[in-house]
Amino acid sequence: MDHSTITTHEHGVVRIFLLDRPADMELGAPLPLADIAASLGVADLNEADVQQIWTTQTDGAPFASFLRSAYDANEDDISAQKDAITAMDEVKGLIVLIRSSAFTSRPATIRLEGLLNHVASVREPDASVTVEPLPNPGAAPVEPEIPPKKTPSDAAMGGRVATIALLVMALLVWLMIWIAG
Repeated sequence: MDHSTITTHEHGVVRIFLLDRPADMELGAPLPLADIAASLGVADLNEADVQQIWTTQTDGAPFASFLRSAYDANEDDISAQKDAITAMDEVKGLIVLIRSSAFTSRPATIRLEGLLNHVASVREPDASVTVEPLPNPGAAPVEPEIPPKKTPSDAAMGGRVATIALLVMALLVWLMIWIAG
């Protein structure tokens, strides 16, 4: 999973960042949303999908447990990034969790520019599926061959001529009956 690219239709991915706390930042204070967006190199973020927690606020529970209960994070993702997620239990600082839906301008590319460091990315249960491009996207569609029009058989032509002759004779019989009558 590429943590730096947010596709147009991505949803359900939670990116976890650790704040490299500036000396003048008060312990326990949230980081302004504009500073988070600037640190990620994006224009803006939807505040409802950005969560900030200080490691002192987890009540001693393992960070992996927090991810399971708060985000119903995918167990395979937690296992694959176990070392990074477990390390969050040992650090003291601000953790910033950003859902895919926080990125209002898409597609977007995260360019870490300062305060935040990417720790891990986990998927929620309704995460979008990543579709890989086809191996040969330039291939032209195959157009079906149109079979040539068949020429009518001699029997079909004979049948048509006989039908026309019968219609003409029926018209003549009707005309003679009408004149006689």
